Amino acid sequence: MAEPLSSKFPATPGSCPGNRATSPSECLKPRNTGNPGASESSETEISHRHTPERRPILGYLLALAAAVIWGTLGIFAVLIYRYNIDPIVLVTARGVIASSVLLSVLSLTDRAALRIDFRDIPFFIMFGLVGVTLNYISYFEAIARTSATTAVILLYTAPIFVTVAASVLFKERFTLNKGLALAVTLAGCFLVAGGYNPGRLVANPMGVVAGIVAAVTYGCYTLFSKRSLAKYKSSTTVLYALVFGALFLSLISAPRLNQLWGLPGRAWGLVIALALGPTLAAYALYVKALSHIEAGSASIVCMAEPAAIAVLAYIILGERMEALQVIGAVAVIVGVLVLQLQPKAFAEPPDYRRAQT
Repeated sequence: MAEPLSSKFPATPGSCPGNRATSPSECLKPRNTGNPGASESSETEISHRHTPERRPILGYLLALAAAVIWGTLGIFAVLIYRYNIDPIVLVTARGVIASSVLLSVLSLTDRAALRIDFRDIPFFIMFGLVGVTLNYISYFEAIARTSATTAVILLYTAPIFVTVAASVLFKERFTLNKGLALAVTLAGCFLVAGGYNPGRLVANPMGVVAGIVAAVTYGCYTLFSKRSLAKYKSSTTVLYALVFGALFLSLISAPRLNQLWGLPGRAWGLVIALALGPTLAAYALYVKALSHIEAGSASIVCMAEPAAIAVLAYIILGERMEALQVIGAVAVIVGVLVLQLQPKAFAEPPDYRRAQT
């Protein structure tokens, strides 16, 4: 039976049960316990067959695509809120529809992706609770108590938590280039969100706390995903995060779910599109990107989302960008390019080269 995720990553870096000299990636190798005479080359061949090629450029493109798709979230929200639906009911519908669709697709195309170690269930429960449920609730609570601008600025401090945590937990190198990219993208995000206008920022302590919680839980999704990918496919990771997240959301929003039954067909179409796009497709692309690039780098690339929101809002909703917002969008792009043009600036952590796809 496969080892649970909790035992695969002990407190001492680069160790596994019974052999402190072995790296966590070695714990994932097929073992020839049933055939002592099997050759070492055969084991290497089997391991190589399940080892995806790490392609950083593809990883950056996948993360950027996820950011753009996530950028449609605000567009869908504006359109759906016109039907007077409670935010928590909307995010519950997102999670339930997305997890149901993914579960159905995998049941027909890849049943192996549905299997997880029973001992890893607590890990996925925590993944769904923190990375999905708490993130959804805290982010929309921040918007309600402060403003969308304040919430976005607070949310996109997540790379700070991710980059620092990834350096500690995954031993990813925090290089000067990565630090500069982080600073540039944070500054660009601030400008794109219009944070330079004090009138848009609402001083609400509870709202600020909610926004910080949203940032931390958003970063936790990245770290949980990175850990899960060491053992499971990206589709498995996304599925169980959404399943448990949607379960908790359903329990919390149960008294208000009757709002969904009165929605017209057009509203349901928007809700379904919201579930299949910003919820399912974006998360899947983001988790897949983590198979090719570091958690910190992926999180920084996804800071292109505010720029995507601004552009889409201008095209679809007619919202105009101010000069400083345009400068901010350029800064976000520059920050992403700093990462792309410095392929040697990040190390490929050996513990995650065996992430399954």
